[in-house]
Amino acid sequence: MRKKMLFKNVKLGTPKGIEEADILVEEGKVVKISKEISTIGKSTLDSSEFLVIPGAIDGHTHFNSRFLGAKEVIPTADDYLSGSEVALSGGITTYLNFIEGDSTQMKEEVELASSTSKADFGFHLIVRGSTKKEDIEKAFSMNIRSFKIFMAYKNMMSSDSEIISIAEEVKRLGGVLAVHAENGDIIEYLKQRFNGKDALFHAMSRPPEVEEEAVNRFSVISYFTNVKSYVVHISSPNSLKIIDEWSRKGGKIKAETCPHYLVFDESMYKRNDGFRFIMSPPLRSKEARLELIRSLNKVYSVGSDYAGYLSKYKDSPSSYSEVPNGVASTEFLVPTIYSLAFRGFIDLSQAVKITSTNPAELYGLERKGLEEGKDADLVFLKREKYKVKQWHGRMDHSIYEGVEYDAKVYRTYLRGELVYEEGEIKGSKGTQSPRI
Repeated sequence: MRKKMLFKNVKLGTPKGIEEADILVEEGKVVKISKEISTIGKSTLDSSEFLVIPGAIDGHTHFNSRFLGAKEVIPTADDYLSGSEVALSGGITTYLNFIEGDSTQMKEEVELASSTSKADFGFHLIVRGSTKKEDIEKAFSMNIRSFKIFMAYKNMMSSDSEIISIAEEVKRLGGVLAVHAENGDIIEYLKQRFNGKDALFHAMSRPPEVEEEAVNRFSVISYFTNVKSYVVHISSPNSLKIIDEWSRKGGKIKAETCPHYLVFDESMYKRNDGFRFIMSPPLRSKEARLELIRSLNKVYSVGSDYAGYLSKYKDSPSSYSEVPNGVASTEFLVPTIYSLAFRGFIDLSQAVKITSTNPAELYGLERKGLEEGKDADLVFLKREKYKVKQWHGRMDHSIYEGVEYDAKVYRTYLRGELVYEEGEIKGSKGTQSPRI
């Protein structure tokens, strides 16, 4: 790592728009952002041909995980090593991974990520109604400050009274509560109606109304408990309206969406390999996708919801209801959002907010966000057309294959160190990022 590095002629993407400046980095930190910083005694890099943005924060990954709805163990394709390489290649310098278990299991996950991850990381703890308050407190002592509850999946979902109890405890400790918002009981009812192999039945058994009802119900709980909260993987534009309404009333609730809901629609389920694109909530109609794009000003953060499973696990089930849920969107989060910005769908300032500034605030990542005194996490983008032909990590297929983008990640710097450049992962060592 260079001890002192000066990035000259930077077109810097900020929450206020593009700022032209030089950036001085020393010992992994941003020392100064200013115009015309002297080059004397510094290694310099002319950055004028790129758009430089803050390192993205992916607050929604399931690396080193397994499908929670399966009878057998179905592992995700990527662990902390390969998953972190995927992240860095996509301009993501920090990710937050979902884990579950008691304090011993939490400690094992922290140690495993610490020894193998090439990107900085943090964790969310999945909790259920049976989760003990001591485990939540223990998580806090291990720098885990965010928690996730489920309103769907029979083996995972919590009742309203359990959610209220968990919300009260998370609020008492000063944490943040995330929710998978779908009405699990209605889903089970509809699955009996749509009983068969067809991948499209997955979307039909989990219609937008099932998400919207749960989003509203959780918003009510969030409002009255006054817990800081957010709804993960929003797929319906109506859900954004519901969250926005409760937020305007004073609720501390935010919305997260994912790249795949902005790029694809439910026609993917009509393909011969439609099982590969099953995730929950499912992909929606073309009209809903376009409205979701137009509503990105109501989105607070974007997470990839990485849950990549090899084709042998995705293709083999006899019914859509047995398919492990998820796709691998991590590497394509930044290209998706910044392509939308380059195409004029959202302001560049909003792209910076939802990929970096807002997640840093939501998760209490005190060292993240491209400001003086914080980690020098920088991503160099070019406005360039290309089609996805390959990807990093261990996945043997990708929903993004053939997608055309206008934003390409050329370099990624983690705490001032070049960790990715034009397809090549460099040596790096991730650390658990402190949280407040």
